[in-house]
Amino acid sequence: MDEYYLLTFESTHAAISTEKLLKPAEVTIMPVPRFISASCGISVRIRPDRKEQAEGIIRDSSHLTPSEYAYYHIIRGATAEETTCDRLEPIA
Repeated sequence: MDEYYLLTFESTHAAISTEKLLKPAEVTIMPVPRFISASCGISVRIRPDRKEQAEGIIRDSSHLTPSEYAYYHIIRGATAEETTCDRLEPIA
């Protein structure tokens, strides 16, 4: 089982600038999974142990508006049927 949080974006610029902003939280860039649709194909993956740190950075330093990104909690199971993907409220 693999658990993580994911930010998807409406633009590549927003994805890259957010990844740079969240460097202290040790995030990684990854393609948007097939089961999530987004305008930009790049997403930022956040480890569960870095979730609070990443959310704090976004709250304190990001200029993103809720319409520019989507926030997900993903638990990948062994099969597609065992995978859960919950859309979360924007970080406020």
